[in-house]
Amino acid sequence: MLTFDPVPWLMAQGGLSAIRARRLLGLHREGDTETICALEGELSGTQSSDGSFEHSPLKTAGVLNLLGDLKAGGSQELVAGGVSYLFSVLEAQPGYERARGVKPGGLRTPCDLCGFFGPYEDRNRPEVLVWGAREMNFYREYEPLSGTKAPVREVRESSLDRIGPASCYSWGLIPLSYTVEALCRAGYAHDERLEPAINVLLGAQRDSGEWCRNPGGHPNCTLHALRALGAHPELRRSVQAERALKCLQTAHGAASWWKGSNLFAAIQAVAAFDLPIASEIIREGLAALAPRQRRDGTFGGPCEVERVAAVLAALRALGAASE
Repeated sequence: MLTFDPVPWLMAQGGLSAIRARRLLGLHREGDTETICALEGELSGTQSSDGSFEHSPLKTAGVLNLLGDLKAGGSQELVAGGVSYLFSVLEAQPGYERARGVKPGGLRTPCDLCGFFGPYEDRNRPEVLVWGAREMNFYREYEPLSGTKAPVREVRESSLDRIGPASCYSWGLIPLSYTVEALCRAGYAHDERLEPAINVLLGAQRDSGEWCRNPGGHPNCTLHALRALGAHPELRRSVQAERALKCLQTAHGAASWWKGSNLFAAIQAVAAFDLPIASEIIREGLAALAPRQRRDGTFGGPCEVERVAAVLAALRALGAASE
């Protein structure tokens, strides 16, 4: 499906991002284990008493996902502390109790996430802008394909400057989705404490099958929610997941949205689903990427390692689907 094999290039790369990609894909290189052990020691020294990392939900979720990808064997205490912190964040959300009764598609009002990581109306308050910029920069650090393409500023550099995070974050969808994803990947998908957050996520799915703060839905917002659904053993096979995947394929298909850097984030997210439509989307995505591949197997642009890892994960998912 691709002309050049990117694995030799990936095996030659140094740095944590390359190690993460190799471990996630089941590839091993001498010296990687030592780097992982050193990272575990460093993280143990920086984890706060509440289990968080820098008292940040998104950094804490990012660390949990990183440790999961690295298959870090000595990280049980780190993960347990991070999980405890993320649950405390969820349980402190103002609409947590209301969310127990939310049904799929039941949140019909724009910007309504039961108060999870909101409200949206407070997004321009100075302290909210500062916190949001910090959180989104952590998200960008741990998820460079899904995060912003440039650092998020908290202070205007000119009168025309746009500061603070984008609407996906300000609405609350990114922190909600990433928290759910991290807890599912850590093995807590069926923990009753997570149910209200999952209810909110499913409740905010629009009639179109997508997610957005507005009723119409948008593929960028939808990718964040899809990642959370893909981390859940049952939701990755659910009606809600299939509806969202159909939107990626039919509503936007192979048009302009597929031609940008979103394509790598899309096939990375879709690779988690074992549905026939997921295989179709991956094939379409890889076909669109094939002409962009370089002779060393990479695809150019920023985040070269992460792009290669996304493509290899998609290829692996196709292989598993055909078995």
